[in-house]
Amino acid sequence: SYAQYIEKMAQTARSIHNIPLFVNAAMNSRDRKPGEYPSAGPLAHLIDIWNCGAPSIDLLAPDLYDKGFTSWTAQYKLHNNPLFIPEVRLRNNTVVHAFYVFGEHDAIGYCPFSIENGSDDPDGQPAKAYSKLKELMPLLTKHQGQGISNGLLFDKEDSQRVLYHDNLKIICRHSLTLPWNPQASSQEVWDEAGGILLRLGKNEYIIAGTGLVVEFEHKEENKEPKIQDLGEDGFLNQGGANFKKSTWNGTLRAGIGTVDEISISADGDFEYVRRLNGDQTHQGRHVRIDYGDFKILHVKLYEYK
Repeated sequence: SYAQYIEKMAQTARSIHNIPLFVNAAMNSRDRKPGEYPSAGPLAHLIDIWNCGAPSIDLLAPDLYDKGFTSWTAQYKLHNNPLFIPEVRLRNNTVVHAFYVFGEHDAIGYCPFSIENGSDDPDGQPAKAYSKLKELMPLLTKHQGQGISNGLLFDKEDSQRVLYHDNLKIICRHSLTLPWNPQASSQEVWDEAGGILLRLGKNEYIIAGTGLVVEFEHKEENKEPKIQDLGEDGFLNQGGANFKKSTWNGTLRAGIGTVDEISISADGDFEYVRRLNGDQTHQGRHVRIDYGDFKILHVKLYEYK
């Protein structure tokens, strides 16, 4: 009944201004029952009913203030419902969610509530993050809907994601998982880290965001034994209790060729800032962006035996 009422409003509105129309919904994320607030809005489990009752509405959009961000967004990115987020809780690191939805769900909009009351410090997280997102827009819109990008969003409980592209296994993690990072053991709760991984072509990627570590393995690569005894620099402790000599039987491997920090022009052209050195890629073991920094990295890989 509520959807049918909105449909009448939508028809009237469109007769005056023929513009896209959306209805936003507060999530039922606090175990509220039907009849309690929020009720009858376009909740995830009612999307089909709303599409039937209000066909003139172009977008059904989630308000996201509670936990479960990745689950809720996945339920609203549908073949007939592009993801638009008209409201999300304003926090200092809310911006990492924006990277996630643009990379994972080809989102068409992301709007922190009352963003004008947030920090406008040019060195603060919101300003730095949105500056990088603005640079990324020509690239993201060019490749939108092609299924070649992923969003990354990590905290202490959900600190890793494994992706597969071509013949590559790509292990993406929160930067606090690095064994030499002292904040990992000193913080009960990790600030959320997030970003975008975009495949430009075989062995060529864009990685953007903050607080990320990305490793690349070839699917055929002979896996080394899992080593727990690592020094603070992440290298094996020679002679440690769990030390095992790794072996390699000549299978194909993936290596990191170059990692360049870049900026992107309004036309989508890459402008190179600097090339990262061996320490900055852990001698070719991974690509990383430290937490608090927001960067765009252009990564080229190679294969070897």
